[in-house]
Amino acid sequence: MNSLMKLDLTARDIVLWLKGMGRNRAWLAENCGVQKRTVDNWLSSNRPIPRKALLIVQGMMGAQSDLESIEEASQQNLVLHFSEAEFESICHIARLHSTSPRKWVEGEIHKIIHSEPYKILRMLDQAEGGPAEAESASE
Repeated sequence: MNSLMKLDLTARDIVLWLKGMGRNRAWLAENCGVQKRTVDNWLSSNRPIPRKALLIVQGMMGAQSDLESIEEASQQNLVLHFSEAEFESICHIARLHSTSPRKWVEGEIHKIIHSEPYKILRMLDQAEGGPAEAESASE
């Protein structure tokens, strides 16, 4: 297992951080993509907090200066699935950029969309039954 990060956060650390930021468990749940009761379980039980959750929280803690961007609630959501190693790498890179994993991935996707718009337009054209799809249908 790749250990790019030291995951030594405790539930108490997270509770204190939330309090210091003026945030609550519902906010943390929303930003971690889980239900509030899941966060309640993380912070109230004696069981260890899942590694993936610790990675997300550490990413948010490292991005306090970028809090406004973390708080921006998007009306458009996309759920991405990564292996534990991939996610750990994303968290490490995001921390190096002083941002959250979510914000870093979003930025990278925006870079691709804006640097290669012709690919996006071609995919949209195909999805809407444009010339590329018509050509393949006539073959």
